[in-house]
Amino acid sequence: MSDESSFQLPCDVRLDDKWDTSALRAVVDQRCHDGRKPSHLFLGRKEAALLRKHLGDAFGEESVATFNDLYYMGMLVAELDTPSCVRVAGEKFMDKLERSGMDLSKWGEEDFSEWELHFS
Repeated sequence: MSDESSFQLPCDVRLDDKWDTSALRAVVDQRCHDGRKPSHLFLGRKEAALLRKHLGDAFGEESVATFNDLYYMGMLVAELDTPSCVRVAGEKFMDKLERSGMDLSKWGEEDFSEWELHFS
């Protein structure tokens, strides 16, 4: 039986004591090259603190007091209740629609406002 506290989330980047934009950019670029533009950046507590410091140095500490609705490199940032993790996940919805071959040029904003999910 495994100990739940020893469970480790899969991580895309390991950060030491400083935020590394280049390392994260390499992961995002690889995902995009593979045809998946990531939509979310999941961070553990350690990495969230590193990002807060990194952004605070650039824009002022008050600008990053919370990650609510914060986008970094085009991804929505979500802080996880785990000691350490950097995970790039999800896929941008519009990119997926555009690749589907649907003609979106005549669609208006109201066409994207409501979607119904059907389960069979």
